[in-house]
Amino acid sequence: MSRTLVRLALVALALVPLRAVQAQEIFPDVEYISGKDNFPDKQKGTLMIGAEELRFVDKNGQLIFVIPLTTVTEVTKDVQIRDASVGKKLLFGGLAGSRKQEFVQITSETENSAEGVVFKVKQGTSVNVIAKVRFAVKKAGGRSQEPAPADSGQ
Repeated sequence: MSRTLVRLALVALALVPLRAVQAQEIFPDVEYISGKDNFPDKQKGTLMIGAEELRFVDKNGQLIFVIPLTTVTEVTKDVQIRDASVGKKLLFGGLAGSRKQEFVQITSETENSAEGVVFKVKQGTSVNVIAKVRFAVKKAGGRSQEPAPADSGQ
């Protein structure tokens, strides 16, 4: 039985184009928040960074939408801290704590439109997602720009 499974797996890998297997980064537990034309509702899924495109798929692996890497112009993050509710503060006092939420925004432009797609990512992963997307955009020949440095006030 296990030999049969191994053989089937090898056959399946042989049928998959080499380009699809190469360097695909996968970030599970991502939530699409807003920004994509014709997709008004929030949806949870997985963000997949391939050699030529970003793919957002649902929990069953069904494609929701694609963003070609060559159209990506900017990738940024936003971290928001939400204070604990009054009820939690009353129940838990100083242990209630606040909740940090991390968001990644991917801006893309084509000849006819521009989009700023926002994803909520797991805490502590936004920096990695941004680095992986920027690297993939650079390899694909896209136009992603580094954000302008913050003014130091001097």
